[in-house]
Amino acid sequence: MSYKYKLGIIGAGNMAKAIVNGIVDSKLIAVNKIIAADPFADLGIDGVITYKNNEKILNECEYVLLAVKPQIFNQIAGEIGAKCKAKHIVSIMAGITYDGIKKYFKNANVTRVMPNTPCKLKKGMTAIRKNDEIPVCEKEFVKGIFDSIGKTIYLEEELFHAVTAVSGSGPAYVYMFIEGMIESGVKMGMSYEDAKTCVLQTFDGSIGMVDVASEPISDLINAVCSKGGTTIQAVDSFKADNLYSIIDSAMVKCRNRSEELGK
Repeated sequence: MSYKYKLGIIGAGNMAKAIVNGIVDSKLIAVNKIIAADPFADLGIDGVITYKNNEKILNECEYVLLAVKPQIFNQIAGEIGAKCKAKHIVSIMAGITYDGIKKYFKNANVTRVMPNTPCKLKKGMTAIRKNDEIPVCEKEFVKGIFDSIGKTIYLEEELFHAVTAVSGSGPAYVYMFIEGMIESGVKMGMSYEDAKTCVLQTFDGSIGMVDVASEPISDLINAVCSKGGTTIQAVDSFKADNLYSIIDSAMVKCRNRSEELGK
């Protein structure tokens, strides 16, 4: 079957816009080969037409990206599944499993992915469900979409709940730690902007150090500490308050909630 468009997007929210911006900037797909559908929003990208209904998406697109909220999918799945002529369905919906999507799109290949919000800055982290039954060319194309907005890894679907806890929800944890450090700096007399600058640069530099280090992260921590010095006071306080246990407990709760939503 010949298709007029390479990619159609159902749902024109912020994540869909970030993904299409990455695709267009990387020149993976020409802008005139992408369309979107959303009854309430416009994708807002020059050259990409957003329609009010799904008809053209379902009939004229080789790949279809499902970028709607899970509850919306549950309402429209039967209708769009029966009408869709796409070769490949890509889903970024949280909580809707591969089997839950595939049962409506029996004649299409299906890839489930889980990106996170930093994809808006092309610094996203996306997990792609492993599926050896999909042709290599299709797998590479889907991977290329998400490579355009950050880094990608392939994982078994049963690990997607862990991905939710680690990278899907992870930005919120980082924001909280950043916010806490800034607030503490302000309490110590720094201006908000000066504290923010110090904290953000510290995070950026520390991430870079971890990324290039050959030694364990614990060695990097120890390298900043000196016996009887300043850093060790904070580190010992974190350990006394069981910081790692607090983090683990929160992430396990996040994963468990993801499992509940997926049932």
